[in-house]
Amino acid sequence: MGFLMRPRDARFGELLAVVAGRLVEGAQVLAEVLTDDVAVRDEARASLADVDHQAEAATLAVLSALSAAFVTPIDRTEIYRVAWSLRVCVARMDAAADEIVLFDLRTLPNGVSDLVQLVISAADVTAEAVPALARPKYLSDPWLELTRLGKQAGQTHRRLLAEITSNAKDPASMVRLTSVAQSLRRVIEAFEDVAHALQTVAVKEA
Repeated sequence: MGFLMRPRDARFGELLAVVAGRLVEGAQVLAEVLTDDVAVRDEARASLADVDHQAEAATLAVLSALSAAFVTPIDRTEIYRVAWSLRVCVARMDAAADEIVLFDLRTLPNGVSDLVQLVISAADVTAEAVPALARPKYLSDPWLELTRLGKQAGQTHRRLLAEITSNAKDPASMVRLTSVAQSLRRVIEAFEDVAHALQTVAVKEA
């Protein structure tokens, strides 16, 4: 689905779509970091770092276009907020992957994979929602779904912490696993910020 705007405004839709695409790509690569194959994990880590750089460049392109525009399709503050919230999602994915590799965590609790699957779902919902910025009345469903995923992530995170504290073999492992769990929770929180940004657009522009 294309981003439906007047021709002179089409660049914002295209640029935001590029950032949203990095979300989906980053989430998929994050799942690959969970493997216990060191070589595959290192390659995935490098790939996610590259996706993060691409997301940063795409976000800067949005902000550059925004600063140069006299007329914007929606309030320029909201474009900035949406673009930046998308960028933060990828940055936090990158940070979570970095922790997993640096801590050399070979065997991860199932709850870690569950959180990453929620990240993938949130990325897919967000990528599908971006084209709806031009038609704010269609933003309510993505907002509700991202909010639901956020609540589910909170429950999954709490169960994961209970599992870690009950089954960790030593204090160092417990600290490392807890840190990774919190980092993944922060990725979902970033998607919740995206949800709020989308809902603000829906309220202001509908």
